[in-house]
Amino acid sequence: MRQTMNMRIGGPITPVVKNLLIINAGVFLFQQFASMLAPGMIEHLFGLNHQGLVYELRFWQIATYMFLHGGWLHILFNLLGLWMFAGDLEALWGSRLFLRYYLFCGIGAGVFIAAMNYFVVLRYGPNPFAPYAPTTLGASGAIYGILLAYGLTWPNREVLLYFLIPVKMKYLVLFFGVVEFFGTLTSVKGAGGNISHIGHLGGLVSGLVFIFIRSRSGAPRGRAAAQGSSLWSRFARKRRLKKKQKEINERIEAKRIIDVLLEKIAREGMSSLSPGERKRLDWARRHYYPDDRETMH
Repeated sequence: MRQTMNMRIGGPITPVVKNLLIINAGVFLFQQFASMLAPGMIEHLFGLNHQGLVYELRFWQIATYMFLHGGWLHILFNLLGLWMFAGDLEALWGSRLFLRYYLFCGIGAGVFIAAMNYFVVLRYGPNPFAPYAPTTLGASGAIYGILLAYGLTWPNREVLLYFLIPVKMKYLVLFFGVVEFFGTLTSVKGAGGNISHIGHLGGLVSGLVFIFIRSRSGAPRGRAAAQGSSLWSRFARKRRLKKKQKEINERIEAKRIIDVLLEKIAREGMSSLSPGERKRLDWARRHYYPDDRETMH
């Protein structure tokens, strides 16, 4: 019998996901209303741009930019990505951890964007006729962070790329990572268009940083800890096993060196050891008795 994949269009509407959908949609509608009264004012004040962040000290832009969007298609695709992938993560991690991750990825992407803007201004100068660092809007950085976490947690789950091509999540995340990396290089050369590739890449990198820090601290716990089949869990477990195997191999080699050199000392005395043999014996002592490394000299 042939096993078929259970492919879903969207995920569950969990509490934080629901609130994020409502907030983003509500802010976008407010944007449309405000643009009729004062075009560009909301984007100038709360979008992420070099002028506002560096010269006018609007530090809130590093976070508020991700709740604004540049058009109906822009917000539609971001909310679609949030709906499709975020609910499963919140159900697994819990609302508090998921919200922290979402904000971390969005703000982290903002830091990457601000750094890119600074680089662009250094290169071209604040000349309005040069390819000046633009205002960035949108939750794409946070959405890319969600894609990363989803792919690490369910690497073999299939989704429809462009609603047509079935592809496993691990390959989809890798594909997007490569596209955004080279897209960022293109943007540095001044030909990136109106897509914030650095923001997408920043969301992916921020997600990796968050997950790495959590894994080093022994988190996430609870239901998330039960997901031992996730790609990240297997990777971390493989690293620990490899490190343990290295320690075992070093101890076996240390025991062999100690046996050989102690036999020589018993036959010929301590003075018979050459400087190289003394160094080997010292290395063997430190690796055969790892708990006493700090006290041995």
